[in-house]
Amino acid sequence: MRKSHPAYTRRKFSLRWRGRRWYDPNERKLIWSTACMAALTLVARLAVMAVSALQEPTLAAGAIPVRGLVGTAHDLSATGPYKVTHSTETCTFCHTPHQAVSGINQAIPIWNHETTTTQFLMYSNATMKGVVDPQPLGPSLACLSCHDGTLAMGALHEAPPGGGNGDYSQAQGGGVNPGTGLMQGANTIGHDLTGVHPISMTYRDDLNKSLRHPTELVGVRLYPSNVSGGKVQCGSCHDPHNYGSAGGTAPFLRVTTQGSALCLSCHLM
Repeated sequence: MRKSHPAYTRRKFSLRWRGRRWYDPNERKLIWSTACMAALTLVARLAVMAVSALQEPTLAAGAIPVRGLVGTAHDLSATGPYKVTHSTETCTFCHTPHQAVSGINQAIPIWNHETTTTQFLMYSNATMKGVVDPQPLGPSLACLSCHDGTLAMGALHEAPPGGGNGDYSQAQGGGVNPGTGLMQGANTIGHDLTGVHPISMTYRDDLNKSLRHPTELVGVRLYPSNVSGGKVQCGSCHDPHNYGSAGGTAPFLRVTTQGSALCLSCHLM
């Protein structure tokens, strides 16, 4: 004869731990109390925070951002890492939304910095297939307008509304002279370009078979676009708007130099 089970006795829910903290033996279900909901909400929030941290890691204090210009050596504002000027703006040292200079400088969109008039000694080699321009043009000329050491960082056509672009008194390193605003030290290229990779040079993969076809270039780029006859410029290897990662694409490289990856982006072995 089957024994009958005793009827359940109604019990009040207790917050004390008895092995059934969130379980009602009478209803045989979880009790969605205020405390239970609070605990589940906290767990859910912690899970979301953990996923977000994996997807978007934060920078340590003083770290240089991998992407973007702000906080890098190209940030010449008062809040930049080297406090090169007293200006509160960052983009103005290269670009302006109004009254940009015309002519050859329009190779750089809305160009605002004064352009160097230095006469450069260009790279030359008897075995080179591509043709090097008599003087740097386009993006390379823009880079050299600071890196040749002849123009101050704040030598602009259109000054920012708040000014401060010509005050370098608070400059703290970064290869900028606090008296003149001129670049100095290792980052100054000067006028002799015979010992650096040729710039303002046509990319002739049709003549030099050790070069990749322009459509095969990954990471690096030609100007104005990746086509035969496009030009190699400073910006072919360097991205002035992105510092890059330490030990990889820093400083301002489009492709890492590890394993000669940058060279092999164009050159076949």
